[in-house]
Amino acid sequence: MPEEIPIRDLLDRCLSSENEELWLAFVRRTQPMMANVIMNTVRRWKEPNPGLVDDLLQETFLKLFAHDRKALRSIRNAHENTIFGYLKVVAGNTARDHFRSPKNKIEEIEATDLVVPPSPDGWDRISFNRLKDKIQERLDRLSSSETYQRDVSIFWLYYEQGYSAKEVASIPQIGLTTKGVESTLLRLTKLLKEEGLEPPGQDRAP
Repeated sequence: MPEEIPIRDLLDRCLSSENEELWLAFVRRTQPMMANVIMNTVRRWKEPNPGLVDDLLQETFLKLFAHDRKALRSIRNAHENTIFGYLKVVAGNTARDHFRSPKNKIEEIEATDLVVPPSPDGWDRISFNRLKDKIQERLDRLSSSETYQRDVSIFWLYYEQGYSAKEVASIPQIGLTTKGVESTLLRLTKLLKEEGLEPPGQDRAP
């Protein structure tokens, strides 16, 4: 199954063929992660909406696939983090370029003006980040490889960015119904609780 192939091997197979199944698997593996990056970048200018995120995601893939996939062929390092890191940079730059073009230019929000969803206990940002790092470490270990990027995106969109399960499900790249999103959140939350960790914003637990 393409979903079980390491991302480096999957990309190599895609680039050496026109196999539609392989390319679809690559898109499924990378879309949620890039959509998350785009949403976080868009928040520097405005509140993101699914339509804009989808448009910017499609534009990102156009850049990656242009000129016989030149951008993807330029990734030489075999490490998985290098590939995902590269895709994150391209997705973030695409979103920034959108708002910095003359026709879309609006004032960028200063980092200090960004709304940081507080925890129910009123933790400060440093405390929140420390907890987030610990949770991310557990998610890295607990989430299955086939759905890792999607699951982590769902988790932080809900608990950190404040999206509802319905709003997360409305993002085409997530590929789940509202019930599916809620099920993913419940599964990850249960795993974290078994590890002795409580996600921030437990009053929002699905």
